Amino acid sequence: MNIKCAKNILLFCLLLLPVIAVSQITIIHAGQLLAIPGQAVQAKQSIVIDGGKITSVVPGYLSAEEVESNGEAVRLLDLKDKFVLPGLMDLHVHITMEPRPGEHLRVATESDADLALSGAKHAKITLEAGFTTIVDLGRPGTPGHETAVFALRDAIHAGKVPGPRILATGSPVSATSQSRRPLYRTEVEEVVGAQAVCDGADACRRVVRAQVKKGADIISFYNSGSLLFENPVGQAMTDEEMHAIVETAHSLGRRVIADGHHAAGIEAAIRAGVDSVDSIHFATADTLELIKKSGTYMQSHIYAMVAAVGDTRETVHEGIVWWHPTYVLERLFDIKMKPFVLQRAYRAGIRKIAFASDVGNFPHGDNARDFIEYVKRGLPPMFAIQTATVNAAEAIGRSDSLGSIEVGKIADVIATENSPLQDISELTRVSFVMREGLVYLN
Repeated sequence: MNIKCAKNILLFCLLLLPVIAVSQITIIHAGQLLAIPGQAVQAKQSIVIDGGKITSVVPGYLSAEEVESNGEAVRLLDLKDKFVLPGLMDLHVHITMEPRPGEHLRVATESDADLALSGAKHAKITLEAGFTTIVDLGRPGTPGHETAVFALRDAIHAGKVPGPRILATGSPVSATSQSRRPLYRTEVEEVVGAQAVCDGADACRRVVRAQVKKGADIISFYNSGSLLFENPVGQAMTDEEMHAIVETAHSLGRRVIADGHHAAGIEAAIRAGVDSVDSIHFATADTLELIKKSGTYMQSHIYAMVAAVGDTRETVHEGIVWWHPTYVLERLFDIKMKPFVLQRAYRAGIRKIAFASDVGNFPHGDNARDFIEYVKRGLPPMFAIQTATVNAAEAIGRSDSLGSIEVGKIADVIATENSPLQDISELTRVSFVMREGLVYLN
């Protein structure tokens, strides 16, 4: 083989390598910087990044010569005309799902690889929308989802495909008959029935350990019946089962999210010691008082409900999930027409609220539409941003590395053309995305 041929082969191989975070130093010149949501915006700031982490944040626009580089190349990113803030976080995502009729039947037609590729497509869209970290809350009754989401998470981490950092639950833990998806015929259930099902405290401990063994970063469980059921139960697991799930997960270093709509199940989960309660559309005043006293994080969504159905009872079938039975759509419409639990919670003085959109039940990439709904219903724009940054990071135990632009933290940075504090809809038009020091959208 001649030298020219060998060089061409080497060049071809290099082109196939994934882009990885190297030790190149990057300086971002930020015209307006919201480094720590909840604190003041600073003008004309420089963010210095090395090896995917933030090494300094200083006033003024540093030149390459002013940064200690030990001879390494220094890259300048000019965002002087942009509003810069931390990467956004969404704690309720279904990355392999799409809002389409018959989605639950695709368990019989789509392979693990199909799900992973769909997830990869959605992950890229999500990252380019400004969400640099997500929690995937699983896909019940889809055996291939676990394999797909863990593979996708690891591929993104390795730099093989673009996407947000994924914390995956695998499959939500549920009691028999309470897995939140249609029940198939008995012989079909034996093949494609829900994973992570347990009955009794000891069985629930075993299921949690099994989920962690498979790779779960976070444990979630269904504490109340599904809105898709005709007569959902208020509490889907016993107190003993919930305590066993939480105790076992915490002993293995995993946070726990209880996903349920009804007051009885929410309150039981809080008493069991969960870290967050999700969805909670039927929380009562007593439920909110318990949330406030316990310090448990709450995460719920608005846009998924607003978009689900039409604007009148006669047009309930004109929303995104029009194919569901009428009783389901009317239930969603009733939720839509009343004050949402998030606005009730904020008025009640609850501030431990984390952003959780339920995307996958509406199109991926539209996650930020929840910010518009938050502000429309009285939440200040600054607090809305906090829910998806500093609050979300604290809720999942990652405040040491995520949620703000501070020295020592991972360089997850996004930018908009104008200030989202003046117009929150700017967050639906993100123009710059960096995750761990790598630029994915500029």
